Amino acid sequence: MAEITVLLPIFNGAGYLEDTLTSLSCQSFSDFEVLCIDDCSSDESAEIVRRHAEQDSRFIYIHTGTNLGSAAKAVNFAAARATGRWFVYSSQDDLFSADWLEKLHVRALETGADAVLPDVEFYHADGSGQRKIIGVRGDRSAILTGRDAFVASLDWSIPGNALWPIAFLLDHGFKDFGAFADEFTVRLFFLSCAKVAFCDGVFYYRQDNQAAITKKPSAGLLDIPDTSWRLWNLITDSGFDADVHSPFALRTLRATIRARALLLNNPSLSHEAQRVEGTWQSLRASAVFQQSLAAYAGSAFRKGIYLPAARHRGWFETLARVSAFWARRKRAK
Repeated sequence: MAEITVLLPIFNGAGYLEDTLTSLSCQSFSDFEVLCIDDCSSDESAEIVRRHAEQDSRFIYIHTGTNLGSAAKAVNFAAARATGRWFVYSSQDDLFSADWLEKLHVRALETGADAVLPDVEFYHADGSGQRKIIGVRGDRSAILTGRDAFVASLDWSIPGNALWPIAFLLDHGFKDFGAFADEFTVRLFFLSCAKVAFCDGVFYYRQDNQAAITKKPSAGLLDIPDTSWRLWNLITDSGFDADVHSPFALRTLRATIRARALLLNNPSLSHEAQRVEGTWQSLRASAVFQQSLAAYAGSAFRKGIYLPAARHRGWFETLARVSAFWARRKRAK
Protein backbone atom coordinates (compact mmCIF):
# COMPACT_ATOMS: atom_id res chain seq x y z
CA MET A 1 0.00 0.00 0.00
CA ALA A 2 1.09 3.57 -0.73
CA GLU A 3 -0.30 7.01 0.06
CA ILE A 4 0.20 8.24 -3.51
CA THR A 5 0.26 6.36 -6.82
CA VAL A 6 2.16 8.01 -9.66
CA LEU A 7 0.80 6.90 -13.05
CA LEU A 8 3.46 7.05 -15.76
CA PRO A 9 2.41 5.76 -19.21
CA ILE A 10 5.43 5.08 -21.41
CA PHE A 11 5.90 4.61 -25.12
CA ASN A 12 9.37 4.93 -26.65
CA GLY A 13 10.31 7.48 -24.02
CA ALA A 14 13.96 6.59 -23.57
CA GLY A 15 15.16 10.07 -24.53
CA TYR A 16 13.90 11.68 -21.32
CA LEU A 17 12.68 8.79 -19.16
CA GLU A 18 15.86 8.47 -17.11
CA ASP A 19 15.56 12.08 -15.97
CA THR A 20 11.86 11.66 -15.14
CA LEU A 21 12.43 8.55 -13.02
CA THR A 22 15.41 10.13 -11.27
CA SER A 23 13.29 13.18 -10.47
CA LEU A 24 10.73 10.88 -8.86
CA SER A 25 13.32 8.91 -6.91
CA CYS A 26 14.58 12.17 -5.36
CA GLN A 27 11.22 13.11 -3.81
CA SER A 28 11.33 14.18 -0.16
CA PHE A 29 8.01 12.36 0.36
CA SER A 30 8.64 8.63 0.48
CA ASP A 31 5.27 6.87 0.69
CA PHE A 32 4.52 6.55 -3.01
CA GLU A 33 4.60 4.04 -5.84
CA VAL A 34 5.25 4.62 -9.53
CA LEU A 35 3.32 2.48 -12.00
CA CYS A 36 5.51 2.56 -15.12
CA ILE A 37 3.12 1.40 -17.83
CA ASP A 38 5.02 0.34 -20.95
CA ASP A 39 2.74 0.34 -24.01
CA CYS A 40 5.02 -1.99 -26.00
CA SER A 41 7.99 0.36 -26.47
CA SER A 42 10.57 -0.64 -29.06
CA ASP A 43 13.41 1.45 -27.57
CA GLU A 44 15.31 1.12 -24.29
CA SER A 45 12.42 2.31 -22.10
CA ALA A 46 11.87 -1.10 -20.48
CA GLU A 47 15.54 -1.42 -19.55
CA ILE A 48 15.58 2.05 -18.00
CA VAL A 49 12.53 1.27 -15.86
CA ARG A 50 13.86 -2.12 -14.80
CA ARG A 51 17.14 -0.56 -13.63
CA HIS A 52 15.21 1.80 -11.39
CA ALA A 53 12.92 -0.98 -10.18
CA GLU A 54 15.93 -3.09 -9.15
CA GLN A 55 17.22 -0.21 -7.03
CA ASP A 56 13.87 0.96 -5.65
CA SER A 57 10.85 -1.30 -5.15
CA ARG A 58 8.50 1.69 -5.40
CA PHE A 59 9.02 1.60 -9.18
CA ILE A 60 6.75 -1.05 -10.69
CA TYR A 61 7.12 -2.12 -14.31
CA ILE A 62 3.87 -3.02 -16.10
CA HIS A 63 3.71 -4.17 -19.73
CA THR A 64 0.43 -3.80 -21.62
CA GLY A 65 1.00 -6.91 -23.73
CA THR A 66 -0.33 -5.29 -26.89
CA ASN A 67 0.03 -1.70 -28.01
CA LEU A 68 -3.03 0.19 -26.74
CA GLY A 69 -2.12 3.34 -28.63
CA SER A 70 -2.78 6.06 -26.05
CA ALA A 71 -1.70 7.19 -22.60
CA ALA A 72 -5.31 7.12 -21.37
CA LYS A 73 -5.77 3.48 -22.35
CA ALA A 74 -2.47 2.60 -20.70
CA VAL A 75 -3.57 4.29 -17.47
CA ASN A 76 -6.89 2.44 -17.48
CA PHE A 77 -5.04 -0.83 -18.11
CA ALA A 78 -2.99 -0.36 -14.95
CA ALA A 79 -5.61 1.29 -12.72
CA ALA A 80 -6.45 -1.89 -10.80
CA ARG A 81 -2.81 -2.13 -9.71
CA ALA A 82 -2.89 1.27 -7.97
CA THR A 83 -2.81 1.08 -4.18
CA GLY A 84 -2.57 4.79 -3.31
CA ARG A 85 -5.06 6.90 -1.41
CA TRP A 86 -4.44 9.57 -4.04
CA PHE A 87 -2.92 9.53 -7.50
CA VAL A 88 -1.03 11.85 -9.82
CA TYR A 89 -0.42 11.54 -13.55
CA SER A 90 2.72 12.44 -15.46
CA SER A 91 4.03 12.15 -18.98
CA GLN A 92 7.26 10.26 -19.56
CA ASP A 93 9.32 13.43 -20.05
CA ASP A 94 8.18 15.68 -17.18
CA LEU A 95 10.17 16.68 -14.09
CA PHE A 96 9.32 17.68 -10.51
CA SER A 97 10.66 19.72 -7.64
CA ALA A 98 12.03 17.50 -4.87
CA ASP A 99 9.14 18.54 -2.60
CA TRP A 100 6.40 18.13 -5.25
CA LEU A 101 4.65 15.12 -3.70
CA GLU A 102 5.28 16.31 -0.14
CA LYS A 103 3.69 19.71 -0.78
CA LEU A 104 0.70 18.13 -2.52
CA HIS A 105 0.17 15.68 0.33
CA VAL A 106 0.53 18.26 3.12
CA ARG A 107 -1.91 20.64 1.44
CA ALA A 108 -4.46 17.85 0.90
CA LEU A 109 -4.38 17.04 4.60
CA GLU A 110 -4.47 20.71 5.64
CA THR A 111 -7.46 21.66 3.52
CA GLY A 112 -9.42 18.46 3.03
CA ALA A 113 -9.49 19.35 -0.66
CA ASP A 114 -10.48 16.76 -3.24
CA ALA A 115 -7.74 17.99 -5.56
CA VAL A 116 -4.50 19.88 -4.97
CA LEU A 117 -2.65 21.64 -7.78
CA PRO A 118 1.07 22.46 -7.81
CA ASP A 119 2.76 25.30 -9.63
CA VAL A 120 3.36 24.32 -13.24
CA GLU A 121 6.44 25.56 -15.07
CA PHE A 122 6.63 25.23 -18.86
CA TYR A 123 10.09 23.73 -18.92
CA HIS A 124 12.87 24.11 -21.49
CA ALA A 125 16.23 22.58 -20.64
CA ASP A 126 18.05 25.64 -21.99
CA GLY A 127 16.14 27.92 -19.62
CA SER A 128 14.21 29.76 -22.34
CA GLY A 129 10.53 30.67 -22.14
CA GLN A 130 10.04 29.53 -18.58
CA ARG A 131 6.38 30.49 -18.03
CA LYS A 132 4.67 29.50 -14.77
CA ILE A 133 1.12 28.95 -13.59
CA ILE A 134 0.93 29.75 -9.88
CA GLY A 135 -2.26 29.19 -7.90
CA VAL A 136 -5.18 31.31 -9.03
CA ARG A 137 -3.61 34.34 -10.71
CA GLY A 138 -0.64 34.00 -8.36
CA ASP A 139 -2.62 33.20 -5.20
CA ARG A 140 -1.77 29.76 -3.80
CA SER A 141 -4.01 30.31 -0.77
CA ALA A 142 -7.15 30.28 -2.92
CA ILE A 143 -9.73 27.53 -2.42
CA LEU A 144 -12.07 26.93 -5.37
CA THR A 145 -15.24 24.94 -5.76
CA GLY A 146 -15.08 22.20 -8.35
CA ARG A 147 -17.27 24.20 -10.73
CA ASP A 148 -15.08 27.28 -10.41
CA ALA A 149 -12.00 25.13 -11.01
CA PHE A 150 -13.68 23.62 -14.07
CA VAL A 151 -14.27 27.09 -15.54
CA ALA A 152 -10.72 28.22 -14.74
CA SER A 153 -9.34 25.11 -16.41
CA LEU A 154 -11.09 25.78 -19.71
CA ASP A 155 -8.35 28.22 -20.75
CA TRP A 156 -5.77 26.60 -18.44
CA SER A 157 -5.72 29.54 -16.05
CA ILE A 158 -5.18 26.70 -13.61
CA PRO A 159 -3.46 23.45 -14.67
CA GLY A 160 -4.81 19.92 -14.60
CA ASN A 161 -1.74 18.29 -13.03
CA ALA A 162 -3.45 17.60 -9.71
CA LEU A 163 -3.27 15.20 -6.83
CA TRP A 164 -6.63 13.41 -7.15
CA PRO A 165 -8.52 10.92 -4.95
CA ILE A 166 -7.89 7.37 -6.15
CA ALA A 167 -11.67 6.89 -6.31
CA PHE A 168 -11.77 9.21 -9.34
CA LEU A 169 -9.53 6.77 -11.19
CA LEU A 170 -11.14 3.57 -9.99
CA ASP A 171 -14.75 4.74 -10.38
CA HIS A 172 -14.46 6.64 -13.66
CA GLY A 173 -11.09 5.95 -15.29
CA PHE A 174 -9.68 8.12 -18.05
CA LYS A 175 -11.72 8.81 -21.17
CA ASP A 176 -9.86 7.35 -24.14
CA PHE A 177 -11.67 8.61 -27.24
CA GLY A 178 -8.64 10.45 -28.68
CA ALA A 179 -5.19 11.90 -28.18
CA PHE A 180 -6.46 14.72 -25.94
CA ALA A 181 -9.05 12.76 -23.97
CA ASP A 182 -6.99 13.22 -20.81
CA GLU A 183 -7.74 16.96 -21.00
CA PHE A 184 -11.45 16.14 -21.10
CA THR A 185 -11.01 13.74 -18.16
CA VAL A 186 -9.36 16.42 -16.02
CA ARG A 187 -12.41 18.67 -16.48
CA LEU A 188 -14.71 15.81 -15.47
CA PHE A 189 -12.61 15.31 -12.35
CA PHE A 190 -12.92 18.99 -11.43
CA LEU A 191 -16.70 18.73 -11.66
CA SER A 192 -16.52 15.87 -9.14
CA CYS A 193 -14.65 18.02 -6.58
CA ALA A 194 -16.18 19.94 -3.70
CA LYS A 195 -12.93 21.79 -3.01
CA VAL A 196 -9.73 22.46 -4.99
CA ALA A 197 -6.56 23.81 -3.33
CA PHE A 198 -3.04 24.83 -4.40
CA CYS A 199 0.53 24.42 -3.17
CA ASP A 200 4.04 25.57 -4.11
CA GLY A 201 5.49 22.24 -5.21
CA VAL A 202 6.50 22.45 -8.87
CA PHE A 203 5.56 20.25 -11.83
CA TYR A 204 7.95 20.93 -14.73
CA TYR A 205 5.92 20.43 -17.91
CA ARG A 206 8.49 19.75 -20.62
CA GLN A 207 8.15 21.83 -23.78
CA ASP A 208 11.35 20.95 -25.67
CA ASN A 209 10.61 17.32 -26.57
CA GLN A 210 10.43 17.47 -30.35
CA ALA A 211 8.85 14.00 -30.47
CA ALA A 212 5.78 15.20 -28.54
CA ILE A 213 2.45 15.06 -30.37
CA THR A 214 2.04 18.85 -30.38
CA LYS A 215 5.44 19.55 -31.96
CA LYS A 216 4.78 18.37 -35.52
CA PRO A 217 1.84 17.77 -37.86
CA SER A 218 0.19 14.48 -36.95
CA ALA A 219 -3.13 12.69 -37.04
CA GLY A 220 -3.34 13.11 -33.27
CA LEU A 221 -3.71 16.88 -33.63
CA LEU A 222 -6.90 16.28 -35.59
CA ASP A 223 -8.46 15.05 -32.34
CA ILE A 224 -8.49 18.60 -30.94
CA PRO A 225 -11.80 19.71 -32.54
CA ASP A 226 -13.63 16.61 -31.32
CA THR A 227 -12.26 17.06 -27.81
CA SER A 228 -13.33 20.71 -27.84
CA TRP A 229 -16.80 19.78 -29.13
CA ARG A 230 -17.20 17.22 -26.33
CA LEU A 231 -16.09 19.83 -23.79
CA TRP A 232 -18.60 22.37 -25.13
CA ASN A 233 -21.33 19.75 -24.69
CA LEU A 234 -20.10 19.05 -21.16
CA ILE A 235 -20.27 22.77 -20.36
CA THR A 236 -23.84 23.12 -21.59
CA ASP A 237 -25.00 19.81 -20.11
CA SER A 238 -23.59 20.91 -16.73
CA GLY A 239 -25.77 24.03 -16.71
CA PHE A 240 -23.14 26.75 -17.14
CA ASP A 241 -24.31 30.12 -18.42
CA ALA A 242 -23.57 31.71 -21.78
CA ASP A 243 -20.58 33.61 -20.40
CA VAL A 244 -18.89 30.19 -20.12
CA HIS A 245 -20.26 28.15 -23.02
CA SER A 246 -20.39 30.94 -25.63
CA PRO A 247 -16.63 31.75 -25.72
CA PHE A 248 -15.94 28.02 -25.76
CA ALA A 249 -18.23 27.62 -28.76
CA LEU A 250 -16.02 30.09 -30.62
CA ARG A 251 -12.93 28.23 -29.44
CA THR A 252 -14.40 24.96 -30.73
CA LEU A 253 -15.13 26.43 -34.14
CA ARG A 254 -11.65 27.95 -34.37
CA ALA A 255 -10.08 24.60 -33.43
CA THR A 256 -12.05 22.97 -36.25
CA ILE A 257 -10.88 25.61 -38.71
CA ARG A 258 -7.25 25.13 -37.66
CA ALA A 259 -7.58 21.37 -38.02
CA ARG A 260 -8.92 21.83 -41.55
CA ALA A 261 -5.96 24.14 -42.24
CA LEU A 262 -3.62 21.43 -40.98
CA LEU A 263 -5.11 19.04 -43.51
CA LEU A 264 -4.68 21.60 -46.32
CA ASN A 265 -1.02 22.05 -45.45
CA ASN A 266 -0.34 18.34 -44.98
CA PRO A 267 -1.92 16.26 -47.77
CA SER A 268 -0.40 13.11 -46.24
CA LEU A 269 -3.09 13.39 -43.55
CA SER A 270 -5.96 13.61 -46.04
CA HIS A 271 -7.15 10.10 -45.18
CA GLU A 272 -8.05 11.50 -41.73
CA ALA A 273 -10.20 14.32 -43.12
CA GLN A 274 -13.50 12.74 -42.09
CA ARG A 275 -12.65 13.29 -38.43
CA VAL A 276 -12.60 17.07 -38.92
CA GLU A 277 -15.55 16.98 -41.31
CA GLY A 278 -17.60 15.06 -38.76
CA THR A 279 -16.99 17.67 -36.08
CA TRP A 280 -17.88 20.58 -38.38
CA GLN A 281 -21.08 18.85 -39.43
CA SER A 282 -21.97 18.39 -35.74
CA LEU A 283 -21.46 22.11 -35.09
CA ARG A 284 -23.49 23.00 -38.13
CA ALA A 285 -26.37 20.69 -37.23
CA SER A 286 -26.66 21.75 -33.59
CA ALA A 287 -29.17 24.57 -33.07
CA VAL A 288 -27.97 24.90 -29.47
CA PHE A 289 -24.38 25.34 -30.62
CA GLN A 290 -25.43 27.94 -33.16
CA GLN A 291 -27.27 29.86 -30.44
CA SER A 292 -24.28 29.58 -28.13
CA LEU A 293 -21.95 30.93 -30.81
CA ALA A 294 -24.34 33.76 -31.63
CA ALA A 295 -24.37 34.75 -27.94
CA TYR A 296 -20.61 35.39 -28.00
CA ALA A 297 -20.07 38.79 -26.41
CA GLY A 298 -16.88 39.63 -28.28
CA SER A 299 -16.34 42.00 -31.16
CA ALA A 300 -18.82 42.36 -34.01
CA PHE A 301 -15.91 41.76 -36.39
CA ARG A 302 -15.22 38.32 -34.95
CA LYS A 303 -18.89 37.40 -34.96
CA GLY A 304 -19.16 38.54 -38.56
CA ILE A 305 -16.33 36.25 -39.56
CA TYR A 306 -17.03 33.16 -37.52
CA LEU A 307 -20.82 32.88 -37.42
CA PRO A 308 -21.08 32.20 -41.17
CA ALA A 309 -18.24 29.65 -40.93
CA ALA A 310 -20.32 27.53 -38.57
CA ARG A 311 -23.17 27.43 -41.07
CA HIS A 312 -21.79 27.57 -44.61
CA ARG A 313 -19.17 25.39 -46.26
CA GLY A 314 -17.73 28.22 -48.33
CA TRP A 315 -17.02 30.45 -45.33
CA PHE A 316 -15.56 27.55 -43.40
CA GLU A 317 -13.22 26.60 -46.23
CA THR A 318 -12.20 30.23 -46.80
CA LEU A 319 -11.19 30.70 -43.17
CA ALA A 320 -9.36 27.37 -43.25
CA ARG A 321 -7.37 28.48 -46.30
CA VAL A 322 -6.49 31.77 -44.60
CA SER A 323 -5.41 29.88 -41.48
CA ALA A 324 -3.33 27.49 -43.60
CA PHE A 325 -1.61 30.44 -45.28
CA TRP A 326 -0.63 32.06 -41.98
CA ALA A 327 0.55 28.72 -40.61
CA ARG A 328 2.88 28.35 -43.61
CA ARG A 329 4.16 31.90 -43.14
CA LYS A 330 4.85 31.27 -39.49
CA ARG A 331 6.65 28.01 -40.23
CA ALA A 332 8.82 29.69 -42.88
CA LYS A 333 10.17 32.31 -40.44
